[in-house]
Amino acid sequence: MLIRSLVFWVALTTCLSASALPETPEEYITVFKSGWRIDKEKSAETLAWAGLSSPLVFDLVEQELLSTYPTAKTRVAINYASWLVKALSFSGNEKYRPTINKVTTDGPHRKLRNYAKWAQNNLAQYTMLNKLISPNPWPEFPYPSLDQRLTNMLNSNNLELFRIAAKRIHYKHNYNPELLKLLDTTIKAHYKKSFNDNGADAMAWLCKALAGSRVPEYKLTIEAVESEADSSRLRLSASIYLAYYSD
Repeated sequence: MLIRSLVFWVALTTCLSASALPETPEEYITVFKSGWRIDKEKSAETLAWAGLSSPLVFDLVEQELLSTYPTAKTRVAINYASWLVKALSFSGNEKYRPTINKVTTDGPHRKLRNYAKWAQNNLAQYTMLNKLISPNPWPEFPYPSLDQRLTNMLNSNNLELFRIAAKRIHYKHNYNPELLKLLDTTIKAHYKKSFNDNGADAMAWLCKALAGSRVPEYKLTIEAVESEADSSRLRLSASIYLAYYSD
């Protein structure tokens, strides 16, 4: 009975810990200074849409990576180190390229080395993306809320940021009316363009996020995409997402 209770409380504590994701730079700093590994891993993933580049955050990520990757040989340890090296690329800060390069050559497992190579290629992209997500860098300027960052992404005219923003809106069920209006405007401005598979996927995520709200006034937009989009892949996606309105 005692063991069963202990297992329950450990599981509960783990779930509560893992759900408390940072929302501000100060919270990221706290997590990477003193958080549990599961908190750090989940937080590393969210840095993809944080729009942060400051060493105040990423020096801590780098320290954690350097202290853990040399012994990353189990599946759990490899996944952890992989998220840390990916997180360094989300900084868009060339200061961290030597560390990323080091993991590509010295990482003890091929999966980790491959993610480090992905980070090598992604670092320069985030130099540009972070400026779109959060145009005024922290800590020199106040840090924008998530809704403001989502707005910046949807206004960016960048397909990768369209995808990231749409996923955040969909998975968090963040149906702020202003965000829905912006999703609708963004879809209407772009859906008739020609896209490769990657671009069609990004546009499909916009449609999924909008349709997932089930707000009736936006059904016409999804129907227009289904019938008028240049991309057959996008038309098919829109037809699938219309099912949200039949539930």
